[in-house]
Amino acid sequence: MTGRIGIKDVAELAGVSAGTVSKVLKNYSGVSEETRRKVMEVVERTGYIPNSVASALSSKTNKRIALFIYVNDKMQQIDEINMLFILGAFDRARKDGLELITVFNASIENLSNEETAGYFHSTHVDTVIAFGLNKNDEKIHYLAKEGGMNLVVVDAYLEGDNVSTVMIDHSLGQYETAEQICSEGSRVLYIKGKEDGYVSDMRLEGMMKLAEDKKLDLRIESGEFSEEKAYEIVKNAGEEFDAIVCASDLMAIGARRALPKDSKVKVSGFDGIRLMEYAAADVITCRQDFYNIGSAAVEAAEKLLRGGKGENVSIPYSVTKMSR
Repeated sequence: MTGRIGIKDVAELAGVSAGTVSKVLKNYSGVSEETRRKVMEVVERTGYIPNSVASALSSKTNKRIALFIYVNDKMQQIDEINMLFILGAFDRARKDGLELITVFNASIENLSNEETAGYFHSTHVDTVIAFGLNKNDEKIHYLAKEGGMNLVVVDAYLEGDNVSTVMIDHSLGQYETAEQICSEGSRVLYIKGKEDGYVSDMRLEGMMKLAEDKKLDLRIESGEFSEEKAYEIVKNAGEEFDAIVCASDLMAIGARRALPKDSKVKVSGFDGIRLMEYAAADVITCRQDFYNIGSAAVEAAEKLLRGGKGENVSIPYSVTKMSR
């Protein structure tokens, strides 16, 4: 064979997966010495990668990180959360001398799992930060498990020595926020987020725990993080409840808008976006520091880039009332 063979050819000759070949070339941990030896023997025998390039990869001198942002155009969205996260990430990368590129989900939506890994490798990226990940994003999951890449996931749980997570305690944050407006035995409407969202599950868990502890008369509706869906839910049944707990500020804005101005129904949100100060003042929310989360995600990615193992990074939050 010649140097024109691909990574799949090397994998086949060595009897391993393409992801394992990539891990060996990047000197990742978790690969046995026997496997590493077999892969490098094939690499050297076939000339797949010149020794000088292999050496550069092994030393892991690459300082480029990809920031993957998931944007769903089919639902109502706001820019503040993404922009604060991106700003925090880029400021931290600049401070640490790292090169950060931004990739949106539309850039890879037509690619297979293997093509997605190839896309990132072709841009000289072996460390990806994923923001806005949901449970159905197979491509990003593949990068960590089979694609031979480091991965930092924000607001999601994935396992692996090459995977770090960065998030607040969404379950406790929802519990403490809802507790501010829910009294013992009260009738409560909980408007949850997307069915495929990691944060939706975590926040729902916190709400269910509070309902059990305070013996709440709880009704759950799916708002899918949409202001308009929350508006319709509350418009039809909002006055039946003592409190309305929303799994996002955007839904809280919709809920508050649907209630009469003189309504005594209490409303809470989640995230702490500034829009709440103008559109739904005096609403309790769980405020997240998205700038700090972006910065922490880059710090976690840099540790992986230097050969560290994955870790769970917990970010502080605050329960506060948004007011003008």
